[in-house]
Amino acid sequence: MCSEKIVIDQVSYSDSWYKSDEKSNGGWSFERIDPLNACSTNGNWSASKSETGGTPGKENSIHGNNIDNLAPAVSHLRVLSKNHLSIELSEQIDTFSLLSFQNYSLADNPVSTITVETPMIVHLEFANSFEDGHEQQLNITSLQDECGNVLDTVVSFIWYEVHSNDVVINEIMVDETPSVGLPEYEFIELYNSSEYPISIENWILKAGEKETVLATGTIPAKAYLILCSNSAVEEFTSFGDVLGVSSFPRLKNSGGTIEIQSAEKIVIDQVSYSDSWYKSDEKSNGGWSLERIDPANTSWQANNWKASENELGGTPGKVNSIYSVNQDLIAPGIESCRCISSNCLKLVFSEPIENRGLVLSNFQLSPDLVYPKELIQSDLAGKEFQLIFNEDFVRNSQCQLILSDEIKDLAGNSMITKEFEFWVPGIVTKGDLVINEVLFNPYPDGSDYVEIVNVSEKVIDLSSIKLAARTDNFELDNEVSISDKYLLPNEYILVTEDTLNVQQNYFTSNPDVFCQVKSLPSFSDDAGRVVLISNNELIDDFAYNENMHFELLASVEGVSLERINPKGETNSKSNWQSAAQNIGFGTPGIQNSVYNDLSSSNSEISLSPKIFTPDNDGFDDRLLITFNLEMDGYLASVRIYNSMGIEIRKLANNLNLANEDSLFWDGLTSQKERASIGIYLVYIELFSPDGKRKIFKESCVLGGKFN
Repeated sequence: MCSEKIVIDQVSYSDSWYKSDEKSNGGWSFERIDPLNACSTNGNWSASKSETGGTPGKENSIHGNNIDNLAPAVSHLRVLSKNHLSIELSEQIDTFSLLSFQNYSLADNPVSTITVETPMIVHLEFANSFEDGHEQQLNITSLQDECGNVLDTVVSFIWYEVHSNDVVINEIMVDETPSVGLPEYEFIELYNSSEYPISIENWILKAGEKETVLATGTIPAKAYLILCSNSAVEEFTSFGDVLGVSSFPRLKNSGGTIEIQSAEKIVIDQVSYSDSWYKSDEKSNGGWSLERIDPANTSWQANNWKASENELGGTPGKVNSIYSVNQDLIAPGIESCRCISSNCLKLVFSEPIENRGLVLSNFQLSPDLVYPKELIQSDLAGKEFQLIFNEDFVRNSQCQLILSDEIKDLAGNSMITKEFEFWVPGIVTKGDLVINEVLFNPYPDGSDYVEIVNVSEKVIDLSSIKLAARTDNFELDNEVSISDKYLLPNEYILVTEDTLNVQQNYFTSNPDVFCQVKSLPSFSDDAGRVVLISNNELIDDFAYNENMHFELLASVEGVSLERINPKGETNSKSNWQSAAQNIGFGTPGIQNSVYNDLSSSNSEISLSPKIFTPDNDGFDDRLLITFNLEMDGYLASVRIYNSMGIEIRKLANNLNLANEDSLFWDGLTSQKERASIGIYLVYIELFSPDGKRKIFKESCVLGGKFN
């Protein structure tokens, strides 16, 4: 600057002028390339090449002819959104010309906002959205560089609205150790299956509950992009395009969910993987990636993935080693259709359903032919939905859901079966379900089981039912959910830890009712309680004891206790008996071997059967003495006499009876020996609550087989 304060020269420098990361750390000067070029800045400066780091007082080490007489050019144009462009120029442009609206024109779509990021990068936002999938032309005029050279050009671009599955998760390395040949880092490979380049700027990578925003990046059409941690970028550069991700999420070896979302949080692709997808025990131990077989098949999960077959353990950045056409030609179906509230159905499809078919008119309820008032997607994958209706369903009835042809999977396959029946369950109350058979002392290496039967006229949703035991203090213990099935009237369900073991040890013609649970409540071999509850309400409670078994059995190990009449009193000992020997000491899932539909009698005292054979064959093994009294509180004494008039057994002494009650004689004497075949007298003495005495003498026959 001279004394008249005229600016002779001015330089506004930046560390980007070094054009070298090493030299920008210090010790090197900036040198002007051509002193005669007084207008260029960044393009006419660079770090010194002198070995001393600079050339003070002499000609610059990078001196050369560098007169700028070329017009600037557009180096790169990026379509950032449906109305936003980023333009990168070859050299610095005059700020005034960059900010002039008249310098940019797009047919029928004026610029609304201009933002200058740097003298070489400008952002344009337009008033209207770009046409989806159509080539458009941006006219750029009168942009001047520092030396007055003017840019006048036309730039073509295509905006493509990104849809789900335009970019797919194509390969994942979740267990990188030990390496087979690839860098020992986790990675996720994306594949752009569309015909257009797609920007993934501000997209979201989600693994489990962790979300990470992706930096600027564009995937060309039909190309791949490797996502990995920043520390792994250099290792993967030789395999293809790589994008480092800050805080790259840790991928679980056993399985998890990986999701890619657009900047607008639209789910682009989602994969819920499992270590079973390797389909190889060896490869599941680490070092091998999981590859998608057919990137065009976005309907399937497990059936479209497998361990890589490449000798390096994976194929990041290129076509997968197991690539094959694996087209989805399978029609979708419904895995579950169940009533979850008084007016709501839950549907679970076999695969994700295309959004265009998810309209209310595509679902119809028969026989009333009504449509739902609301449809709610209840999962991210698009397989689970809730249908909410205006009116409540009729309980304990069967309805039909009719689906339209417009309901299709992601591959466009329509459903073949379009009519689905479902039950509307009733409200379960005490006594609707009963404990019907219990094996509490199984064979060595065997499994306990509990058989339950629906004795009501209701349809019962077992998802609310829990099986439990009781502690010594009678508190509930080890509550276990048993099933999510519906149990219709008179149907059985058998709950055990090992269904195969039960089928091997006992005959059953109804294995479909077997339900395997991870863990049963602990049932002691000698005594305990089996409890059924629903929403903390007691449904049934059975107190068992090994003494309830037939006393002449050599061993009670592996012998179940069976309920004689499901509608009889749960804790009446006369209503339980050892399962018959001739059917293998158990009847899991079928009618009990000792079942007897005892008809009630109008007599105060009745004996049934008059002839009984206590041989544990499941047929007339005990003499049942039934009381049908006018009130509770009678005291009963019962004695058995043989044909000689000798007392051989005292069954009861001042036993307090309910108005409807029962006792049984198992054919044993007081010495626990089998009584002889013959005629016996049952002597019954009753005392009413007001002290009146009644005496009954009834005869019976103890039969048997003659060897």
